[in-house]
Amino acid sequence: MDKKYKKPELLAPVGGKPHLIAAVNNGADAVYMGGMAFNARIFADNFSDEELPDAIRYAHMRGVKVYMTLNTLVRDDELVRAFEYANYIYGAGVDGLIVQDMGLARMIHRYIPDMPLHLSTQGTLYNREAVQLAHDMGFCRVVPAREISLEEIREIAEEGRRVSPDDPVDVEVFVHGALCMCYSGQCQMSRMIGKGSGRTGNRGTCAQPCRQAYTDEEGKTYYALSPKDLCHIHNIPDLVMAGASSFKIEGRMKSPEYVATVTRIYRKYIDRFDSLCRREGPERAKELYTVDDEDMFELRQIFNRGDFTDGYLYGNPGEDILSGSSPKNQGIYLGRIVAVVDSESKAQDRDEKAAVRGALRRGKVLACVAVDRNSPVGIESGDGIEFRHDDGDYLVSSPIGSVTTYIKEVGERIILVGDFDRGIETGDLAFKVTDRKLIDEALDTPDKKLPVTMLFTAREGQFPRLVMTDVRADETVEIVADHVVERAQKVATDAGRIADNLSRLGDTPYTPGMTGIDVEIDDDIMMPLSIVNRMRREASEELMKRRADSVTSGRAPRLTRAELDVAESAELLGAAVLDADEYGSRIRKSTVRPVPLEDFMKMRSEGTAEDVIPYILNVSRGCLDAYIRENFDEIADAVRDTGILIGNLGWIRQFREAGIKVYGDYGLNVFNEQAKRAFEDAGVELYMPSHETGIRDERGIPLMVTEHPVQAETLTDRKGEIHRIERAASGDKTLIF
Repeated sequence: MDKKYKKPELLAPVGGKPHLIAAVNNGADAVYMGGMAFNARIFADNFSDEELPDAIRYAHMRGVKVYMTLNTLVRDDELVRAFEYANYIYGAGVDGLIVQDMGLARMIHRYIPDMPLHLSTQGTLYNREAVQLAHDMGFCRVVPAREISLEEIREIAEEGRRVSPDDPVDVEVFVHGALCMCYSGQCQMSRMIGKGSGRTGNRGTCAQPCRQAYTDEEGKTYYALSPKDLCHIHNIPDLVMAGASSFKIEGRMKSPEYVATVTRIYRKYIDRFDSLCRREGPERAKELYTVDDEDMFELRQIFNRGDFTDGYLYGNPGEDILSGSSPKNQGIYLGRIVAVVDSESKAQDRDEKAAVRGALRRGKVLACVAVDRNSPVGIESGDGIEFRHDDGDYLVSSPIGSVTTYIKEVGERIILVGDFDRGIETGDLAFKVTDRKLIDEALDTPDKKLPVTMLFTAREGQFPRLVMTDVRADETVEIVADHVVERAQKVATDAGRIADNLSRLGDTPYTPGMTGIDVEIDDDIMMPLSIVNRMRREASEELMKRRADSVTSGRAPRLTRAELDVAESAELLGAAVLDADEYGSRIRKSTVRPVPLEDFMKMRSEGTAEDVIPYILNVSRGCLDAYIRENFDEIADAVRDTGILIGNLGWIRQFREAGIKVYGDYGLNVFNEQAKRAFEDAGVELYMPSHETGIRDERGIPLMVTEHPVQAETLTDRKGEIHRIERAASGDKTLIF
């Protein structure tokens, strides 16, 4: 087997208990979920403190890891509560914490050092230069920006192995689900459109401005910022060989049926490629790997925004990344309306007349649809259909579909369906948006079971013994009954009956499989089956306890509040709040003006670089990164006297090692005093805190930084606010102000 190959973890989203069951039973290796606060999907069902231990136990009993999301920015007055929650879930046995806020990460890393920390995609890591600093700050896994390419994933994975050869920094990549238009962690659009409402992605309450319609300078209204959903099912071989160690499905706000369907299909293809690799080797496996049409159909049917996208994995897709006529689930094309049946329509028979009368009593109509010959879908009662004009506008528009209650074939590939709201017209396009059968069957999955082996021995004159082994956990339990085996007086106990009773593992997470039970007994003995049953229960309960205790063993909460007060000075625990006004006032009084690094280098060559300080954009991926790499020594010499403003993790360590003074810019999202201290530990003096603090930035606040080349000069939102569109100095980024 190629040393580069490693079977990746399948990581599924969990919004609540039904999602957890769906993810576990459909093959997730791990799940990620949130509590009632400090997570970026605060509108999901999430888990209360009382529910969480049972949820973790349920997953661990079935061999599934649990990662908790504490992936929002945290105010100073929230830090203690956030840390206490991290302390609590550490004791509850979570396998890792997904964190954005560097202040919270600093506290967890200092006081709960064996709690695995994963840097959220909200942390905006996108280049190999950032991996070392992330590792130094306590992270054992990084979740890079979804905009990075396959080659950049490979570079980050290689850097993760280089900085920690014995325990590499893992790389977790999104493989399916919704995309943001802006680099995660850098979006201010929701907060600004909300005008103080608090609806911000960095605080877990994003209002999804990407999914709103905008009007450009020519008066065209369209979904200019709404991407299609990501789908990497075809790209699994490339991602595996690039070194991605965890495949993450987005969707904590989606339905349990969605979680079940997507998890099941990705489980199938991760296993398929793994089997090919082990049989043929990775390179040949890539050639042989295929995806079945019916599985792609199910992925599209359960949810798609105008089909799927590879994102930026193989380059910038330009306009092809946009969802088109709608930001919602667009379903699968069925056909076109050829007639609308209402009170003036001529019914063909008595049944049809009755159906039409019934529909019209509710103010509805029936649609006569010519099914496209290339359409892969059929319609059954209970399926959801939506209709659109050719210009893309929705007429019947419900996320769970307008459910069909009447279906009749009236010709070859012609169906009469209903009932629907008035307003649909001849020529409208019909789409199947929900499939009742797919949804009904999605959760009809057998409970996940883990393999055990059993060896039962019973010898005359001795105590019977049962040795049960949890194969995956490599744990073995031996139970000896307090009963001496006797010779049978009448009917001997049959080995088959003993094996049958041992196999009855019921609600436990275990199964003996086809060949997991071995019974060795003397002939002509009497063995009460009640004792066999008791031995089986005791063995399985002990194995379950060991499995549950394997993560929580020794995990007592590390610090009480009183101990924390002693360990940290008061101003770092919320008594003093990061003062954005103080920073803003100092910046406004300063005669030094921040300018983009590229402009600074030109100004310096022209001798006009006075009273300016260069800054690296908060997202330097692409042209700017390439420019810095190619000219690093020259740039370092140029900024030696001025220092440099850096708003991302990628270049801090490199400039510090070159002896350059580094100032922390807004892109680092410093939101509390602990985060400020975290970057001071890395040699960074804070210049400007996160824009989430409300600080005034004379450069203007870029509400979005995106790879997408927005084809407009201005976009006007639904509240009438006009946003100007600019290209970054590097030329390969769009900035929306």
